[in-house]
This record gives sequence, C-alpha cells and structure tokens, in this order.
Amino acid sequence: MAAFAVVAHAFPQTPEVAKAELTVASQYALSWPATLGTVDLYAASTPDQGTMTPVKRHVTTSSITVVSPLPGKGRVYFFIKPTDGTPGLWVSNRVLPLNGVANFRDMGGYETTDHHHVRWGQFYRSAAPSGLTAEDYQLVDTLGIKTVTDFRTQAEQKKQPTHWQGVSPAFFASEKPTLPGDMTDRKHLAKLSDTDAKTLMEAFYARMPEYYAPELKALFARLEAHQTPTLTHCTAGKDRTGFASALVLYALGVPEQTILADYAMSGDLLRAHLTPSFKAAMSDHQNGGAMAASPAMHSMLASDPAYLKAAFDAIKKHYGSIDAYLTQELGVTPQQRATLQSLYLD
Repeated sequence: MAAFAVVAHAFPQTPEVAKAELTVASQYALSWPATLGTVDLYAASTPDQGTMTPVKRHVTTSSITVVSPLPGKGRVYFFIKPTDGTPGLWVSNRVLPLNGVANFRDMGGYETTDHHHVRWGQFYRSAAPSGLTAEDYQLVDTLGIKTVTDFRTQAEQKKQPTHWQGVSPAFFASEKPTLPGDMTDRKHLAKLSDTDAKTLMEAFYARMPEYYAPELKALFARLEAHQTPTLTHCTAGKDRTGFASALVLYALGVPEQTILADYAMSGDLLRAHLTPSFKAAMSDHQNGGAMAASPAMHSMLASDPAYLKAAFDAIKKHYGSIDAYLTQELGVTPQQRATLQSLYLD
C-alpha cells in the first residue's frame, strides 16, 4: 500500500482517546492518553481480544511507531492494555488507504457520553465506491462488508455504477430519481457567490431529515438486524452520507461536539484525494463548465459544521429534539436504541 496520512483539519481534531495512523505500508504511528500509564500493545485482524498478537510490552511513553506483525493487506486493529488492570482501548486507522475512492473511513472508536466506545470495523462511510481498483479490493474484501446503503439518486447511480469485485454485499439504493433542481443546475451553481452557496447548502441540509427519512428508516432497521459491517455512501460521501452517519453516531450516544468534528473531516479528505471521475465531473463543460474553479465550489465541497447544524436545527424545530425525530420519523424507539448500543458499543 502507498504511504498515507490524514491531512490537518481546519476544524478542531475529533476527540479520541487513542489514535493510529498508517504512515507507510504496514507501519503505524500510535498514540494514547498518558493517563493510561504503562501499557502493553497487541495487534489483531479483528477487534477481538481472543485473537491478539503481542506487539510490545511495558511501553512507558504515550506514543510509538510500530510495524504490524500481521501478514497480508487486511485491516489491523491495536489493543492498548494498561498494565495496572484498567480497561484497555481498541484503535485503528480511521481513514483507509484506497486509491480509487476518497473519504473512505471507519466510524469506530468514538467515545459516548457514558464512556463506552463505538466498535471499530462496523460502520464505514465513503464517497461513491465506483472507482475502487483491483488493488483497493484486496483491502476492501477483508472488511467483511455485508450491506451497502447508496444515497445517490438514480441518475447518479446510472452515471457511475458500482461493479463490486469479490463477495458482493447486499445493496440498498435510494429510489430518488434526482436531487432538487437547485442542487443540480451547474450553470446556475457556477455563478453563485460563496455566501449564496453556503446558504444553498444549509437549506439543503434543512430538507434532508424529511427528504431522506425512508432511506434512513430502512438503514436503522438493518443496523438493528445486525446487518454489519456496513458501508454508507453517496457521491462525495459528505452531505447525505454525513447526515446519515451523524444520526447513527447520535443514536449510539456519541456527543454532538464529536459528531460535528467527525463530519468536518470530509472536506479536507475530499480536497486531498479528488478521484479522476470526480475531477472529470466537476470540469465537464457540457454541464456548466469548470465547476471546480467556481466560487461556489469551495462551499459545495466544504464540510462546514454549520451545514450539519442546519439539519439538526430543522429537526429540533419540527420535532422538538433529535430523540423525538428518531422515534417518530425513523421508528428508532428508546428500546431499539438500547439494542443498537448493546450491539455496537464496547
């Protein structure tokens, strides 16, 4: 695998208790809170203590660079185990090193308000996987993805179909024919100022809770049925995927500040890894011409937390709270949330 590192973000780093970054093939930079004291490090192909391989014992620092002891190109999870007997922590690289798709990342590891952690290797999100290469699938096939939720419109699906290689998961695609007209008229979008584009994005997010309620309700039903690991995506993996991912994290008890910080990662990841197909779409002169160079594109590609807040504010305005929205619109009752938390939290 090629060298890969996460770029610095314009927004505060997502709060995490531990981090792992894949710097070059099979080499990881690990860090964790110094409050854990002396720790033993282990590696595993799944976050399961029964399958761990020792990496290094009695580490007294709070960061270290290690080479994975596991063979192959599959995912590596590290367990950081304090020697004083306090609970340990699982960690892995959040962003996966894939060449044909941008913004492919794991939503695991986030701490909840009651100090549990979202399980790694269960929830993946990405831009459209249509461009995954044969080399990419050597890693993707090891993830064990069972279901894929595609929030793209029928027009987007037809333009960039996904031809999954290897064992194919079950696909659940949106039946929306197109996006609202104000989001797809590239000639109009190319003329928008940055401020107008931000206003347009916030308005789109405010519509999403109602517009995508059927797809979201079905997604949560699959999660409750434990049809995971799962991948959720749209075209950029930022807006529709970002909103859906935020609701999943919220239902699991992740605090809003953490959710907003996770959402904010997408813009930087997209700018750092514009795939050839995405670049071509943005510079298609038959569809508005050179969108990538327009003032509006900065806002259209951004993952400004204000956008996600606009969706949350719309929910609170119409339902009173996000909890009420989950119950009334998506059918996720408090009892069902408890089931989800028992399935997907450590």
